[in-house]
Amino acid sequence: MNTNYMSEFGLQTWAYHLTLCCPYDLGHLSPDDRRYNIYVATLIPKLSIDEDSVQFFENHIRFDVIVGTGEHTSRETLDVSVFPSVIPEFDHRKFEFEYEQPRKAMVFTGWEKGVIELSLLQVYREHSKYYLDTEIVYIGQAFGENGERLPAEELMSDPMLQELEADLLRDYPEKDLALLLLEFKSQLLEEIDSEDEDLVQLQEITNNPPLELNNQIIGATEAALINYFKPEYNEKFNNDFPSVEDYGLHYRSVNVQVHPDIMGLKLYSKEKKYLSNERIVSPLLHTNS
Repeated sequence: MNTNYMSEFGLQTWAYHLTLCCPYDLGHLSPDDRRYNIYVATLIPKLSIDEDSVQFFENHIRFDVIVGTGEHTSRETLDVSVFPSVIPEFDHRKFEFEYEQPRKAMVFTGWEKGVIELSLLQVYREHSKYYLDTEIVYIGQAFGENGERLPAEELMSDPMLQELEADLLRDYPEKDLALLLLEFKSQLLEEIDSEDEDLVQLQEITNNPPLELNNQIIGATEAALINYFKPEYNEKFNNDFPSVEDYGLHYRSVNVQVHPDIMGLKLYSKEKKYLSNERIVSPLLHTNS
């Protein structure tokens, strides 16, 4: 193998923090969950509550979640404590419960300090014993010129996301749109194929290790994800998939990991099924002419 650099490096990025939410929950994310620089639009089964199944016990509430629609409907019973650790002695029988279907919000009243709202998506993801089918349909940027995270308010008003949401509501009425928000970190992976190193290039790379994300690293990560999953709406909206090489990175490869298993997600697209902890590798070989 002939390369420009006798001692080369690979760039590894991995999703350090993941959040799954509905679009209307973007403005209510916690400070931790606002840490993202790439967003992934996904389709998940419709979730709803059988309101006739709701039962109140001293330490928890029990209810059935209906997953999916039509022939693909399943049902799971969940036991949920609204105050799992903060106020463990609170008697859940004092609650009054209302389910707001449009927002998929579980609203609890009866607590002296105010109304409590829980997202059904978050409750199901945290308490279900099953992985949630999560189909990737679009991958987009959520970062500024220097790789800084895009505020939730700006992402909510992103014309591309709004157009995507309208398309998905029309094309997939039996599904729900959920956003997988990813915060990435990076490191260098040293790859040496010869003892005769090009010290000038080696020094240039090691003096500037990509410990801090920038738009080139995040852009290359986004391109690697798009080329791997080939989401249908990236092709529909953009016609061409971005190339990792377009970002001018002088590494042998870009390796990306997402870790959806920690969120209880079964991640896939129409083109690719992602295995837990799988490494997505995009070679960036600079061959001598």
